[in-house]
Amino acid sequence: MPAVFDRDKCNGCGVCDVNCPVDVIAMDEENKATCPYPEECWHCGVCRMDCPEDAVRIIFTPPYL
Repeated sequence: MPAVFDRDKCNGCGVCDVNCPVDVIAMDEENKATCPYPEECWHCGVCRMDCPEDAVRIIFTPPYL
């Protein structure tokens, strides 16, 4: 699962968008972070680590056996 953004915490600073190494994060019309290309997300966690508002979660699901 790609990064999940808490819209209530997101202040629209764009740090996640700028630092995403794959450029899959964008700011929507309300200037809130979103991931329009979730299948391209590397799950690297840069957005989560750099967010000053702690508005990003990355949910890792267990692999299928």
